[in-house]
Amino acid sequence: MAAMWLGPVLYVAVSVFLWKYVGAVFLPLLVTGSVLRLLPVFTDLETVILINTSVLYFSVYFVFAIFWARLKLYLRNPFIAGGVLWLVNVLILFPMLGRGVLGYRLPQGWISASLPLLVAHLIFARGLQFQERR
Repeated sequence: MAAMWLGPVLYVAVSVFLWKYVGAVFLPLLVTGSVLRLLPVFTDLETVILINTSVLYFSVYFVFAIFWARLKLYLRNPFIAGGVLWLVNVLILFPMLGRGVLGYRLPQGWISASLPLLVAHLIFARGLQFQERR
């Protein structure tokens, strides 16, 4: 279990890369926008809210990686786990943020919103493979 951090670090790096250079959806930014729509009084704290939502969102992936040995009994395969996490994002988080299933209400459309997120989750799954005992 030496590379327990590899999957989440890859996920963070790929997510930030796809956001900055490809224009993919960055979930912490969507959450920040939703918070500011609900509570416009916090507009001056946008950067602080973005940092905190990023830490909270990406820490879920670190916790997932820490408990991967136990979760593997139920999910069996890291790529199934990555798919499940992707489905949570596109079927639960996107609609909760008012962006629709698969992000179809996002300006870039549902394919451009969900496909790069799937790629990031598959890379996260590849990182999970490295922490399995061989």
